[in-house]
Amino acid sequence: MLERFSVVDADDLDEFRASVSRALTPHRLVPLERSGRVERVAVAVAPLGALSLVYGEHRGAELGATLTEQVDYYDVNLSWGGRNLISCGDDEVVVESHTAGIISPRMQALMRLSSDYRQLHVRFERYALERHLEQMLGRTVVAPIRFRMDMDLRGPAAASWARAVRLLVDDLEEPLGLADAVDEGNPWAGFLMTGLLLAQPHNYSDQLAERRHGAHRPAPVKRAIDLIEAHPEEELSVERLAGEGGVSARSLQRHFRDHVGVTPRQYLQQVRLARVHDDLRAARPGSGLTVADVALRWGFTHVPRFAGAYLDRYGESPSTTLRALPE
Repeated sequence: MLERFSVVDADDLDEFRASVSRALTPHRLVPLERSGRVERVAVAVAPLGALSLVYGEHRGAELGATLTEQVDYYDVNLSWGGRNLISCGDDEVVVESHTAGIISPRMQALMRLSSDYRQLHVRFERYALERHLEQMLGRTVVAPIRFRMDMDLRGPAAASWARAVRLLVDDLEEPLGLADAVDEGNPWAGFLMTGLLLAQPHNYSDQLAERRHGAHRPAPVKRAIDLIEAHPEEELSVERLAGEGGVSARSLQRHFRDHVGVTPRQYLQQVRLARVHDDLRAARPGSGLTVADVALRWGFTHVPRFAGAYLDRYGESPSTTLRALPE
């Protein structure tokens, strides 16, 4: 599958592991039986901007895989033949024809891949998927998306999403297909991100449903959120936000807990972190921009405390984000 995107077609298990590690996450990979021998391996990688398809297959032995690092992206695992038992802590899912498995950022999984296994990874970059959710919600996302690990592909929405993935795979097989323009503006990424966020339960599903069905937040909450989103760098105390909304600080706190899920102060911090993250990613090489400059610009006066909050939110230090500039 995805033959024109092939990066490995051999009988070397180490080559298979190395190529998948480069496209996804570093891991250990071993046959589960002492006499097991892999006869053939193949890997193909199709990059589509915020979305990548990574196909892998092996024949001849059951394999055990241990991720040696936490993932920093969203990875939907689809079986094209065979089974894969994915375990993460107390959660596990068997990936097979009717069930996909979803690995979210910070998960460190174990896998048991059946012999003659063929699997497609649909990889979404964390930054892109969370920004896409923000566009759908119309506000800042205050915590990472956490999908339910098992995805039942027999459900109507999930089945439609899986068919769309297969359509993309078929289109990529054609050199002149619609998906051939593999750049950041490729529409497939946005389409599949929207579909996944609507089809698979996650910690923002209720908020998406409320927005789609016209549910409205109380006016004081909306006014407070609008002010935070417009001027997060300002000194926005709970008292000031409550005054803008015409309610008491206690009432505003209660409304935020009921309708946003966090306190006004927590929401403000997450908006500031998102603005810092955007600026660090957009920084130009040689600009002389520092992490402290950006943190202070968006209202963080205690840089070490900010760095800890940033690490907790994005899974990397702000200096790492700044160094990871595009070539």
